[in-house]
Amino acid sequence: MKIAIFGASGFAREVRDIAYVLGYKNIVFIDKKTERSIDGFPIVSEKKVNSLAEKDYHFIIGIGNPEIRKEIKARYHDLKYINLVHPSATFGFRQLAELEKRVGNVICAGTRMTSNIRLGNFGVYYLNCTIPHDCVIEDFVTISSGVNISGNVKISTGAYIGTNACILQGKSLTDKLVVGRNTIVGAGSVVTKSVPENTIVKGIPAR
Repeated sequence: MKIAIFGASGFAREVRDIAYVLGYKNIVFIDKKTERSIDGFPIVSEKKVNSLAEKDYHFIIGIGNPEIRKEIKARYHDLKYINLVHPSATFGFRQLAELEKRVGNVICAGTRMTSNIRLGNFGVYYLNCTIPHDCVIEDFVTISSGVNISGNVKISTGAYIGTNACILQGKSLTDKLVVGRNTIVGAGSVVTKSVPENTIVKGIPAR
């Protein structure tokens, strides 16, 4: 199997690791700097994207920044994007089937998703994060390592949740705690109430 990974940084290497475990052996990175390889895997220019697509490569975006993922998807919207799910990630009833309706998601080792979760596209779920019941995760969201999200929470498009942050529970299915679009939650923060879009919050409680 063949896969091309946008990016060549540390997270892109972690994405490579997931792809390799899943059986991809023909792996290339796509980056502006192409004069080197990573662990023997070549780095190619974005100029080669169409050529890779013609050769039936799968594609994934190995970049943690939601805005950059949006930009790449906008430039290359017709590629064969897939989900990459580490074998140690675990899912509640029908959640894997829900994920399979989406594209572009990276699910890292130790991720746990429970029940009745609505997922978006092009999300990043780092190591050992937890997504429980009745959450909504929209497109281009980044959930960093060790994040714990409680039930009845909505993470809106483009939000970035920092390492080890905690999002407390929403009131009900129809009255969720909402993290707004393009909002950044700082590492280690505890979010106790809804957060507006396009803001940065941090601390305990986050403000």
